[in-house]
Amino acid sequence: MTGIDHVVLAARDLAALSQFYERLGFTLTPQAQHPFGTGNRLAQLQGNFIELLSVTKPDDVPEAGPDAYSFGAYNRDYLKTGDGMSMLALTSDGWEADRARFERSGFKLHAPFAFGRKARQPDGSEVKLDFRLTFLTDPALPRAPFFTCNHRHPAEIFWKPQYQTHANGARRIVEVQMVAENPEIHIGLFKRLFGAVVPINGGICAGLLDGAGFCVLEPEAFAETYPGVAIPTVPEGEVRFAGFRVAVADLDAAEALWRENSVAFRRVGGRIYVSGENAFGCLIALSVS
Repeated sequence: MTGIDHVVLAARDLAALSQFYERLGFTLTPQAQHPFGTGNRLAQLQGNFIELLSVTKPDDVPEAGPDAYSFGAYNRDYLKTGDGMSMLALTSDGWEADRARFERSGFKLHAPFAFGRKARQPDGSEVKLDFRLTFLTDPALPRAPFFTCNHRHPAEIFWKPQYQTHANGARRIVEVQMVAENPEIHIGLFKRLFGAVVPINGGICAGLLDGAGFCVLEPEAFAETYPGVAIPTVPEGEVRFAGFRVAVADLDAAEALWRENSVAFRRVGGRIYVSGENAFGCLIALSVS
């Protein structure tokens, strides 16, 4: 695993979520349909992306089995209690290598998960994309699963410069933040997942090999990092996603765009951000690096 492949932002209304991210200045791909009942649109960045997702064909959602993970059923059930960041996808070292690494680290794995879907190209044509996902579970992560995303298709049919160019100057996801009442009790979990984990004031952090950061913060520390946001609530013993940060080319230009588009945001130091309450359950921040 080398870093962040994408974040999954789930909402009950995909059109409304898409319109909001377009107001934030992101270019989105045309809507696509998964074979297991969910539909998505993507904001492709430089090497990673934001997936906007909803359950669009409920009758196509398969139920999970004893060893079979159901992406559609998990997100359907997640949305019963609200919108938010439902999953984090990590980059893949190859399907088989991912499974071997997770097993060596002591994680419980589900049966191999493979699927294909169509994607519309900028010229209107369609191509077939092919993915292999490796899901891991842990008792501390019932509403925050991780998985690796192995892209089996040629890179040039997925990544498109037209989709990677954004009015807000977005470049890539550079940080993901989670919350837990006592982050330090989860050090062992995230060491198995990421390797080195270091304690910080109010939480723990790991640096990923692609340069991105990953932190688990106490709810109060998260609220101190982003003044004005509500203190997140999280059940005892659980870890949940709270927000993510995207690097942009010019923060002042991004701020001007948000003002022009009437986005409710705050600026503190070198970051502008929209609270989860105003961003479909997941805080989004922009910074230059």
